[in-house]
Amino acid sequence: MVNNYIIETSKENTDIAYTEINSIMENYKSFSILFTVDNYIMISGDYSDLKDSAFINYISLVIDETDDYKNFNKKIPDGRFFVRVSGRNKTETEYFENEIGRVLNGYGRISFRNPDFIIRAVYINRWYLCILKYEKNKKEFESRRAPLRPFFSPVSLHPKYARYLINTSFTKPGDTIIDPFCGTGGILIEAALMKRKIIGNDSSLNMVMGTKLNLKYFDIKDYKIYNDDISHLNISRKVNAIVTDMPYGRSSGIDNHEINDLYMESFKKFSDILIKNGKCSVIINDKKFLTYAEDYFDIIKIVPVYQHKSLIRQFVILNKIN
Repeated sequence: MVNNYIIETSKENTDIAYTEINSIMENYKSFSILFTVDNYIMISGDYSDLKDSAFINYISLVIDETDDYKNFNKKIPDGRFFVRVSGRNKTETEYFENEIGRVLNGYGRISFRNPDFIIRAVYINRWYLCILKYEKNKKEFESRRAPLRPFFSPVSLHPKYARYLINTSFTKPGDTIIDPFCGTGGILIEAALMKRKIIGNDSSLNMVMGTKLNLKYFDIKDYKIYNDDISHLNISRKVNAIVTDMPYGRSSGIDNHEINDLYMESFKKFSDILIKNGKCSVIINDKKFLTYAEDYFDIIKIVPVYQHKSLIRQFVILNKIN
């Protein structure tokens, strides 16, 4: 029997959440998407490959669906539980949670401190009765933010965006990724925790040393870090994917003329070191730089992400032309 699950994504950017989940689906082929509504996605199949997602908050097994919650099937597992409602106004939530608990014969079984399972009742034009199977550990994510590492830079990427880049690189555990502008190593940390083999590079020796310090802090021992300009980077084997936050603006210390040369050299080098059909998942500041990629890559997807009032960054997935 194939199970259906409701995914509840972060509401901050549904486009980036959908892109990540679609990439995981195409890469692993372990589930299919049945429908999407706002920040809800229903899938059919195995949800386990989604647990490394950056933008999924909850995954719940669907056990019943109905137009009226009063008609929910009362055959839920034995044990203690509590109910959480999603998809209704906050002012209605407590009422529906109490009502659904009563419908499910929860008297004497409701436990918030030590439940055996958690019921999620999700309203998406109709009611879905679900059992929570996965909840993102937000504290764990936040614990890897740049200011909490031994070495950091103010422009370091948040772990959720680093993880998104890896998930949209179409790699699997055991594959090799390289971050050719690794900075303080945030992308490499997330990739290693997701069981990718990691290679880093940065033209700044200070950043290379800082990356090594951060990797040691997270007990990551298996890696290779280079200290080269991108044009001189020479690695011993081709990689499955390139995942990086491209240099930009004042943070790069490069003027406008040099930045154009850098992008031109970078995309050529990316093509050289990638395997056949390899992917790049990169962040750039301006889509005009993609003109330097046209001879080597097809564009799969571009997702604009607002970083703050004056900065929109482009999250780009590229496929190598062979």
